[in-house]
Amino acid sequence: MTAVATRAEPARERTFADRFLAAVPLLSIFFWLAVVYAFEAWYHRTPWLFGDELELTQLSRSIADTGHAARRGDPHSFGSLYTYLTAPAWLMGDIHRAYSAVRYLGVIAMTLSAFPAYAIARLLVGKWASLFVAAGTAAIPALAYSSMIVEEPLAYTYSTCVLYLILRALVSRSRWWIAGAVLGCLIAPAVRDELVVLFAVLGLASVFLVWRSEQARAWRRSWSRTDWLGLVVLLVGAAVIVSAFLGKNSFEWLVSTRLYKDRLLDLGLHAGGALTIGLGVLPVVAGLASLGPLRGELRSRELSAFRSVLGAALIGFGMYTAVKATYVSTTFGTYTYERNLIYLAPLLFAGTALWLERRRAHPVAVVLSAAFVCYLLLSTPYEMGQDASYNAPGLAILQQANRWVSLTPGGAKIVLVAALALSVAALLALRFVPRRGTIVVAALAAAVLAWNLTGEIGFAEASNRASDSFLSNIRGEPSWLDRVTGGAPTLYLGQQVQDQNSEWLLEFWNRSVRKVWSLDGTVGGPGPTLTPDLHATDGLLSDDPQYRYVVAEPGIEVVGKAVARHFHRAGGGFVPWRVYEVAPPLRLRGAATGLYPDGWSGPNGSQYTRYSGGGRGSLHVTVSRERWGGPDTPGKVIARIGPLAIGSDKQPQLGPPTAVRRCVIHSKSFCSFVLRAPGPRFRVELTIPTFVPHKLVPSVSESRPLGGVVTYRFVGSRRRGS
Repeated sequence: MTAVATRAEPARERTFADRFLAAVPLLSIFFWLAVVYAFEAWYHRTPWLFGDELELTQLSRSIADTGHAARRGDPHSFGSLYTYLTAPAWLMGDIHRAYSAVRYLGVIAMTLSAFPAYAIARLLVGKWASLFVAAGTAAIPALAYSSMIVEEPLAYTYSTCVLYLILRALVSRSRWWIAGAVLGCLIAPAVRDELVVLFAVLGLASVFLVWRSEQARAWRRSWSRTDWLGLVVLLVGAAVIVSAFLGKNSFEWLVSTRLYKDRLLDLGLHAGGALTIGLGVLPVVAGLASLGPLRGELRSRELSAFRSVLGAALIGFGMYTAVKATYVSTTFGTYTYERNLIYLAPLLFAGTALWLERRRAHPVAVVLSAAFVCYLLLSTPYEMGQDASYNAPGLAILQQANRWVSLTPGGAKIVLVAALALSVAALLALRFVPRRGTIVVAALAAAVLAWNLTGEIGFAEASNRASDSFLSNIRGEPSWLDRVTGGAPTLYLGQQVQDQNSEWLLEFWNRSVRKVWSLDGTVGGPGPTLTPDLHATDGLLSDDPQYRYVVAEPGIEVVGKAVARHFHRAGGGFVPWRVYEVAPPLRLRGAATGLYPDGWSGPNGSQYTRYSGGGRGSLHVTVSRERWGGPDTPGKVIARIGPLAIGSDKQPQLGPPTAVRRCVIHSKSFCSFVLRAPGPRFRVELTIPTFVPHKLVPSVSESRPLGGVVTYRFVGSRRRGS
């Protein structure tokens, strides 16, 4: 017999079609989730998170128009690379199309997080478990941010990319991967300030990886108790030095860590609880448990690097979140700041994928993780009285369950504890059911994804309801002002601005609004505002921008021609904005101040100033409480009229009174005066005692201090004066 040597066929080279088919499952995850989020964005009719969304819009529009960032015309740092991402959209002439393009860019940018999350998982597990990580990362409730003009859509995906770079750098120790990780960390703060934490993640993860190395293990075996005590002292000293350094360079860190330590812990844990609820409990329990190595586990650099990065990220993002929530609670309000922890989600899902593939977890690690998670679930405020907690999207599934099926906080605790018990049982017992293990694993993975996507849809629906509610503040077409002015630069002039939402909507939807002023300093940012000075008693205002148009709140008359009006919601009803074509220079004809937009006077009474165009007529004043039918709280109204003067603060003042009138006003009644003008330029000041309807009738929601509904009507003489 003759032996014939045969040649083994070479492996077939993978074609582009092979690679594409292999990528179809991941591409499908991206595509279908993007379709869901694009549909949600389509229903998102207007921004509502003011002034965050308005500020980013101002910066982005300025970059599109001039190449430089600015707010209301004043130069400003660009804030985030997100403004450059969205700037091209604002080059579109139609505001509605531009806003749609911004939303869809956000959807694409945030859903792209599936790809780096998949890459992270592939360092640890196989293809199908990695697909679970990709889907989970791109389905968390925070993905509803993709419809909003906020930094998260870019920051979430960018952070996931940098975490992957850090992992690859620690695994390969290649100079190129290390350079990529360092460069990614350097750019990160320009994407979002919080991502400066990625520097800490890189540094801490490197230290942890060295600590886990075989050389370090061998070295520690020779340590005595004194050596270990020395290490503890060294770590405490290092922590003190780092805290002092951060306190010197960060006022927020200084205030939070030195004055509010108890609040620091509570608010940090509340954020962790909201994240745990939003992710569906299991990914957090399994993710934390993945930090504990299994007995007899085959050591690998990939696993060591992953555990090092996960531990570092938990410390870094956890501390940042706790400090921010604490500082904000001292300056603005107490909130659950889960939004600053969402960057942990890809790593927690990757830790869960380890268990899904191996079906084993360290029992002690599971018990410790479950105990911690149980505390989070029971101590976190669910905020179920709100339709949506913007800073805590993970709570949306409970908030919407309250809306959908009347779930109570007590019922929510039962559901969450049951989910925790099921998670622990699966983590510990699945290894003993090999036959049906695959089915159980698939079911649990599907349940986690369904929980996350349900929370995301619930949060998006609540956000869209808020959007619809905000848009209802302006009747009709929101970009009405641009159509009136033809896009010409326009000044907004307000007074007694208690709720700025309508002004913010006006500014967002009408690019012609370039500057925002108020006569009484009650209008705010984002961006510079101005309370103009009087140059003379004829109403000439300082800092005239020389714009052709002014849009003014009720009670403000500008010298010029009134060309349009548009109604917006204020107080209990709708009141008109009036658009004036200015007769330059910019001057006031008259101004009624101290009035809410719906006509009620506030705690400082009301004032009317006549600057020009009135002659020697008379002013008819009415003070009414006819709209109030509750308990009577009589108030003594005093009206003083006199010539106009300008004070040292360059603001109008009442000169020596020429007449004083008094009356007592009651519920369901009114009083009126006719005051003869002492000249063409005069001022009236009303003193009106206030009452708070909510204090008199608790069922009434109105909590403003109200005096009376004041109207002024000037009747001039035949001879006109200036």
